Amino acid sequence: MSFVETVRSSLVWKFLLKLQKALLVLSSCFVVLIMCVAVLLRYVFKTDLFGIEEIVVIAAFWLYFIGSSYGVYDKSHVKADIIPQMLSARAQAFLSVLVNLTIASLCILFTVWAVDMVWYSYVWMPRTTGLRIPVFISQTSVLFGYALMSLYAVVYFFEDLFSFIAMKKEGASR
Repeated sequence: MSFVETVRSSLVWKFLLKLQKALLVLSSCFVVLIMCVAVLLRYVFKTDLFGIEEIVVIAAFWLYFIGSSYGVYDKSHVKADIIPQMLSARAQAFLSVLVNLTIASLCILFTVWAVDMVWYSYVWMPRTTGLRIPVFISQTSVLFGYALMSLYAVVYFFEDLFSFIAMKKEGASR
């Protein structure tokens, strides 16, 4: 069993995937529900729920960053793939390694920045203006999302790297 297969079949990988799916469903339902309540209160009962916008923004942050990390897991994130179609199989494999290395590097960099951002928010404890919710709650979604993106990107980088090396060895043995 290869390194990548071991990681993908691990309990941690499966747990993180289930956690992501649960957070996606919960945050989606919560955003829809809170928006329905806001509309009902505003247009039917002619009143407002104080601080509802702050709550929606926090849920939307979690929805967005967990959704982004799931997109990296699923390899369905936005990409331009016209150039690889014009290249040979070996060049496509090499380009895939470079792209995944770039994605992994940037995700790791953004994760490091997110750690700094969350730590700063935790230490100084800024709060939202209405409900006084600590800002680090929404910022933790950025950290969690980028940490997951980094994990998936690094695994996919190694998967493509090992595949490219195997392809190169196959070509050399012929």
